[in-house]
Amino acid sequence: MIFRLRSVVIQYLKNYRRSRLIKFRNSYLKRQKNVAVKLTEQPEFIISLTSIPNRFKTLTFVIERLTRQELPANEIHLNLAHQDFNDLPSSIRATLEQSKVKIFSVDDWGPAKKLIPTLQRSDLPVICVDDDLVYEPTLTLHLMIQAQLFPNNVIASRTHKITKNRDGQIAAYSDWRKQYSKTNGPSPELFATSGAGTLFKRDFFHKDVFDFALYKELAFYCDDLWWYFQTIRNGVAVRRVPGAWPLNFIPGTQEQGLWRTGNKERNEVILQNLLKKYGKPF
Repeated sequence: MIFRLRSVVIQYLKNYRRSRLIKFRNSYLKRQKNVAVKLTEQPEFIISLTSIPNRFKTLTFVIERLTRQELPANEIHLNLAHQDFNDLPSSIRATLEQSKVKIFSVDDWGPAKKLIPTLQRSDLPVICVDDDLVYEPTLTLHLMIQAQLFPNNVIASRTHKITKNRDGQIAAYSDWRKQYSKTNGPSPELFATSGAGTLFKRDFFHKDVFDFALYKELAFYCDDLWWYFQTIRNGVAVRRVPGAWPLNFIPGTQEQGLWRTGNKERNEVILQNLLKKYGKPF
């Protein structure tokens, strides 16, 4: 009984803190009114995502939320692996094209194809998102406000905090402070979890980010780790959007999520690969 009561109290406190952070996020947007007004001049940026056949049926819902952003993107790019491109049902393809979504057949960079092919074809800032989340209509506005205030940093809606062990070495990925919201950076200790909405520019990255053979050897399936190391190598840290951005998954999309298909274990291996290759990031 005591254990159950303790669990209820802990969950209540978590929900209370999250609610306060969401309120802070919304009030922060109002306080940045001058920057928001400036953004009505329509800054240029692209929203980019990828998908897999098992999630094609929910793509129209995702795209609908992305096209209804208060600050709309110039373009929305959907990057599909060559082997999946022709599996997109014609009815869904037609709906997406009516929404002005540009659909590309690309090399299979795994999850990284939500960003890398778009960076290769465009000089515009790119906001990458996942195909399994319900996005708030103010997402791009929040990200672009921070991009105006911190133009030389990756802008992330959600972050983890990278921690060190007692020996001063980077701790295991499982020991990082997840969904960290106590500071906003910019800081090399902040690690962007990109699918919730993260803004990148091509010149943020070391040139090796486009080396497919190296990516496949060191970090395939863990795009966020790859992007973190390739931006830190270029002296670019992460700025977090103030407030809270809870993940709201679309029902039925998580059966094939990377976390369920092995990324929990891969993250540790890939983190060690990258540390061995590039050394400590800070």
